[in-house]
Amino acid sequence: MINYDYLNEIAGGDEEFIAEILSDFLAQTPELLTQIETAVANADAGALGAAAHSLKGSARSVGADEFATIAYELEQAGKSGDLNHAPDALQRLKTYWDTLADYLQQRAA
Repeated sequence: MINYDYLNEIAGGDEEFIAEILSDFLAQTPELLTQIETAVANADAGALGAAAHSLKGSARSVGADEFATIAYELEQAGKSGDLNHAPDALQRLKTYWDTLADYLQQRAA
C-alpha cells in the first residue's frame, strides 16, 4: 500500500521523519477527500481537479502509488469537465482510503 523503499530513499532512512510524513498524510487526507466528495456532488469540475491534484501529490509524496492513481483519474475528470465516471472513481478512492488509513494507523501504533 505504501512504497517504503521510496519513503526510505527520500527520508534517508530516518524512521522518525517517515512517521511524521505519514502522520501528516493521515491528518490532511480526510479534508481533501471531503473537498473531492463535495466537488463531485456539486458537479464542480474545477474544484474536483484542484482537490484531486493536491491529493495525488500528497499520495505520491508518501509512496501511496495506487491511491495516487485513483486521485489522478479524478483530477483528469475535473480538468476535462467529464464527470461521468467521477462518482465511481470517488467510491474507489474512499474504499481504498479506508484500507490505507487502517493500515497506516496500525503501523503507527
